[in-house]
Amino acid sequence: MLQQRRVWRGGRESIEIRIAGRGEGSVAAETRHILEAAIAAIESAGFARGHVTRSRLWASDAKARTEASDVRRDFLVGDLRSASASFWGAEILPQGARAMIDMQALRPRAKATKNVVEYSPVIAPPAFATLDGMVFLSGNTDESDGLDAQVAAIVAKIRASLAEAEASPARIATLSAFLAVTENPAAACAAIRRALPEADCPLTISSVRGFSAAKKLVEIEVDAET
Repeated sequence: MLQQRRVWRGGRESIEIRIAGRGEGSVAAETRHILEAAIAAIESAGFARGHVTRSRLWASDAKARTEASDVRRDFLVGDLRSASASFWGAEILPQGARAMIDMQALRPRAKATKNVVEYSPVIAPPAFATLDGMVFLSGNTDESDGLDAQVAAIVAKIRASLAEAEASPARIATLSAFLAVTENPAAACAAIRRALPEADCPLTISSVRGFSAAKKLVEIEVDAET
């Protein structure tokens, strides 16, 4: 399965690729296949591999998420390193698939180089990537008790990363939340809006079964203008 979508924002063209595996071979082999296919599709569309800005990994269950994440971490290195997030939930994927990747790339308006900023100490995802006046934050999570506490902690991390990238919450262009199916989307929306009142953009909430740890209830992604 291959899906492509083009988005224009502020004169910049971006492409979003979604590719799901076929449930063949090992989870690791399936993940490598979809990563290779996603990069090939991006390059075939005329985008540079060095301008990949985000990847989002979906897996069928917690074990598959761990295995697929390990492969992605080793694959998306060098000029492919970019903002990232990962979740699991079999109902999200096409029947039989154990891994699916969403990958985004941006075509700069002029010659530009992507800059990747790491957390300290360095962990699997970077803090964010910047390219052509945009900042792309990796998905942020937290393990505090309760949704409201997690949202508050996550938004504090988002604010810190935006400040480091010389951006502000008022400049958020895309706000996406991935919410555990046990939680109420309306309550999550209200909590996020309370914590980020400056973000004057649509909020998209998607339901997932789980994340990298059992206590996590929500993961939030942000793209913003710098």
